[in-house]
Amino acid sequence: AAVIRIHVLSCGEVGVDPAVPDRGVSANPIAYTGLFRSPKRRIWLPVKAFLIEHPKGRILVDTGWDSEVRTHPVRTLTWPLWCTSKPRLPQGTAVDEQLQALGIQTQDLDYVLMTHMDIDHDSGLRLVKDARRILVSPREWDAFHAGGVRYARRPWRGVVIGKMPLQQDPAAPFGESWDVFADGSVKVLSTPGHTAGSVTIAVTGADGFVLIVGDTGYNRRSWETLCLPGPVQNKQNLHAALAWVARMRRDPHCLAVLAAHDAQEKRTEIDLKEENIG
Repeated sequence: AAVIRIHVLSCGEVGVDPAVPDRGVSANPIAYTGLFRSPKRRIWLPVKAFLIEHPKGRILVDTGWDSEVRTHPVRTLTWPLWCTSKPRLPQGTAVDEQLQALGIQTQDLDYVLMTHMDIDHDSGLRLVKDARRILVSPREWDAFHAGGVRYARRPWRGVVIGKMPLQQDPAAPFGESWDVFADGSVKVLSTPGHTAGSVTIAVTGADGFVLIVGDTGYNRRSWETLCLPGPVQNKQNLHAALAWVARMRRDPHCLAVLAAHDAQEKRTEIDLKEENIG
């Protein structure tokens, strides 16, 4: 049987205040920004991107850091974002470097699907700009084009970005989805809350399914205890999204929930049998 393989690409780390993955550690509502907080508090979280090798095409989910953060972090991130998110990117771990190590050229990517456009997810867009299609959800498109301190413009300058063709879907957690290959094997599901247009990618095979949730949960504790992170666009939506992830994780067919900053999840590859998919 054909196999759908998910590669977990560890694209460096991000140094943040402990209130980023868990806003409950401080009564200060802006503690997650790190403003007026000691840098000694800083914790380092992995930054992950995900490559889905599917018999019908290759999909990259998120891009991690731009390799320029090694030499010009402030210029690459913008000053406000550099103050809140410190990048680490060892040699060989940028997303294009890892794809090349797998024998994949960036122009061979059928899709780059962005879970959302925070800097540690979209910083590396320049490195994969010659992929066939780079897509974000319509709501995320509107949010990052509206601007604001949370979104840096530099990563997507000169990069052609389109909108995901989300459609109404009563079975989806927020009523919208996109069936990428029109066979149920890879679906993009709207899961707003962390940002206005955050999405989750569900990868399904004959033996179960995997959720790639981006920042809809920073780790297992997030969905098991409905722990909200510091950066939240809509608390009610994110709470509902985390509750949905928790229900899905309890499904015996759920093989994994992959979050972009989960240090507990150590797997680097997950294989799903592709047989019996329509």
